[in-house]
Amino acid sequence: MHTFLILALKGAAGGGLVVAFALLGELVEPKRFAGLFSAAPSIALANLTIVLLTKGHREAHAQSLGMIVGAAGFIGFTLVARRLVVRFEALRGSALASLVWIGVAIAGYAAVFR
Repeated sequence: MHTFLILALKGAAGGGLVVAFALLGELVEPKRFAGLFSAAPSIALANLTIVLLTKGHREAHAQSLGMIVGAAGFIGFTLVARRLVVRFEALRGSALASLVWIGVAIAGYAAVFR
């Protein structure tokens, strides 16, 4: 039952923050920046809040570091994907760029969580 309650809290908190960020996105000009306030930040904040309340600051810190490493991998992906998609078209370019994301993430996790 405890696990179900935590899962329900994560869903409710994530949903509430998705709505809040969507409303914030509606207020932002130009509209192309509205995507910055979409689901990923709100789900991350909701997850970290629940982890902090249920498992403590050490686990929340570890998850925060994991999110930062994943974000660094995503930045690497976007920098490489732009050129690869133009050169190889969408599917192949994205797949190749995903290798960069995985490589950066593995290296980051190895460096941070050794």
